[in-house]
Amino acid sequence: MRVLFAVYPSRAHLYPVAPTAWALQSAGHEVRLATFAGFAGDIAAAGLTPVPLGDAGIPEVRLAGDTPPPRSAEEVERAADELGLAGPEREHWYVFHQYLTAAAGDYVRLDRAEFADLVQFAQDWKPDLVIWDGTMPGGAIAARVAGAAHARFVFGLDYVAWSMRKLGGTNANPLAELLAPAAARYGVTIDDELLLGQRTIDPTPAPMRLPIEVAGHVPVRWIPYSGGSNFEAWLHRRPEPPRQPRIAFTLGESTRRFTRGDWDRTPRIMEALHGLDVEVVATLNATQLDGLQPPPNVRTVEWVPLTHLLPTCSALIHHGGMGTFSAASAYSVPQLVCDTEESNLIRKVVVPASEVAEVAAVGEIGMALGFDEDAPMPEAPGVRWTLPAKKLEATPTADYVIGFGAGARLNHRESSPEQMRKQIEQVVGDPAFRDGAARLHEAWASNPTPVRIVPALEDLAARSGLAARKITRAG
Repeated sequence: MRVLFAVYPSRAHLYPVAPTAWALQSAGHEVRLATFAGFAGDIAAAGLTPVPLGDAGIPEVRLAGDTPPPRSAEEVERAADELGLAGPEREHWYVFHQYLTAAAGDYVRLDRAEFADLVQFAQDWKPDLVIWDGTMPGGAIAARVAGAAHARFVFGLDYVAWSMRKLGGTNANPLAELLAPAAARYGVTIDDELLLGQRTIDPTPAPMRLPIEVAGHVPVRWIPYSGGSNFEAWLHRRPEPPRQPRIAFTLGESTRRFTRGDWDRTPRIMEALHGLDVEVVATLNATQLDGLQPPPNVRTVEWVPLTHLLPTCSALIHHGGMGTFSAASAYSVPQLVCDTEESNLIRKVVVPASEVAEVAAVGEIGMALGFDEDAPMPEAPGVRWTLPAKKLEATPTADYVIGFGAGARLNHRESSPEQMRKQIEQVVGDPAFRDGAARLHEAWASNPTPVRIVPALEDLAARSGLAARKITRAG
């Protein structure tokens, strides 16, 4: 069969779906990945076939000067009040209403070529199945137009499905509002199946998922992948036993091109690591270091895949991203999750132009959503968006890790370097955390591998009654 993936142009969105794309490709199916033309090279580097959308010579949508901002805090909070949301539920709503809908609107715009190119390719190529990134709901419209089955791929807690259930039959559905013009152009009806897919492919461990039922739920194991590179000798040439425990320190892929000093987190954690009897490998680039000289026990490298590094480590310090968390779970490594526990709500502040930082509103929202671009950000004098100094999913990730006894939370805003140093020593030295990491590994491994879900995806295409070709099953 023919399978078309619609992927947001970010490595943080490509890497989670790549193993499922490989599994389908290895089963003999034709696989294509459609995304913004400027990101096609990253897909090709992952051993997959890109379908370029739009013009690589113009700015990516989120970096364009006319990108709509997120919905205002006042609108989002008013809707939360009407729905009676409080506590963690209110945070789920913030993520959906401000962050995810902002991204979902980028590639259903009718004033740019990308969405029309996606629909045209689907009509021409006639896929049997479309698998769309949760922030690429235009893939569902393309599937309907082409007469294909379609499935949604989520990258963590399913805030969209949770919010759809909370909204119920209300008229105010921000995702449906975003899709309405694109759906109307192609004569597509907006319903639950269009918004949530005929199936939902979900790599989140079962104990971590939000308490909702989604029709056609397909759990899959999150296979660690963060790009390819040489397996360097220093990674594997270590004495046995090692002279010191090794700690990995990473702040992920999403914000490494934007956030200088990573919200002041990098210097404070470096201070906490100073003097510890450990070897630290920090995968930080020049932007994240922002001129900082690391202590003698910290080795900084621009990039090394976690699949190479983590098997040699006694602990991992990270930003709380789902991909990094899943990699540590796969290798049974105790985790220290950076989390300030503050609200995810984005607020707009009007300030004098003389006080506005060089990074503009569009760039800051790009950081929050995890967009992966090298281009400089335009300025937006007089407007600044205040964002939490943490990864979007850091709090639920930290809570989950702590619940398994597999690690601790590092709050660089409330804890002193001395307090964080003690936490790091405890997680590295106490065998109880390794036992917790082993339990976390078992939860991760309880989801089936991508190879094992191929038959379910074949069945979806076959039973849709819309496939133009005979569906050949994997052997």
